[in-house]
Amino acid sequence: MDAERSVPVLCAAIHTRGIVRTRTITAALCLLMCAIAVGCADGSDTAEAADTRSADQLLGEADRAMKALTSVTIVTDVTAASGGANLYSGRLTTDLKSRCTLKATSSYGSGMSEMEQIRIGGMDYIHPNDVYLEMWSRKTVPAMRQKPWLRSPVSAAKGADGLADCVWPFSSSSLGRARKDNPTEVDGEPVIPVKVTDAEFEGTFHTYYVAAEGKPYLLRIDYRDSHYRRITRFSGFGDPVDIQPPPAADVLDLSSLPPDGS
Repeated sequence: MDAERSVPVLCAAIHTRGIVRTRTITAALCLLMCAIAVGCADGSDTAEAADTRSADQLLGEADRAMKALTSVTIVTDVTAASGGANLYSGRLTTDLKSRCTLKATSSYGSGMSEMEQIRIGGMDYIHPNDVYLEMWSRKTVPAMRQKPWLRSPVSAAKGADGLADCVWPFSSSSLGRARKDNPTEVDGEPVIPVKVTDAEFEGTFHTYYVAAEGKPYLLRIDYRDSHYRRITRFSGFGDPVDIQPPPAADVLDLSSLPPDGS
């Protein structure tokens, strides 16, 4: 018989056996037993065991869990530290090997660059807007605006193109000293934050939010320095990924352009 069910039975026994001689004493005993029973039930139901893993252990488990994934979606937002202006937003879905898609926007002068990328093996398919082509580090020609997609080998990509790599590495061990913060939530999911201060640059730190339930996936990373803020969110852990090239009729192969670029 559990504690809560035994209370009325005990109280009835007190009355019938005449052990307690006054209603006041009987009531007091019943109230005391009820308080004990309810208190024990509440404690067992709501108490949460403290997570004894260290900050480094949490990051190590998150590292292994992320590296074991077959796919993930990564959403990144970058804002200026002063004023909070949006500098970059990107959504990458990847099989973490050779197939991925990226949709990204970034501020460029007074305009906004927009680009969609599909990477399959050694080939990139790029869907740019005019602002993106203006900031592109490669030579541009009118023919590149006649098709919605440009086909280009991955080996031709340059840093200013802003293209994504399908392989996403996770490593925090060399950044600096890690400190575990109090449990909280990210988008309704319980997490344990781990703050890592950059050992080289003062005022620069990352906060890693590790899932507190289920597999210790990394749900979010916050990065801050004196110039900008970057928030990276992770979802779609191991979800099926079906990435195909755009229709051939919509693609201009940049290698087909004549040497003079006409």
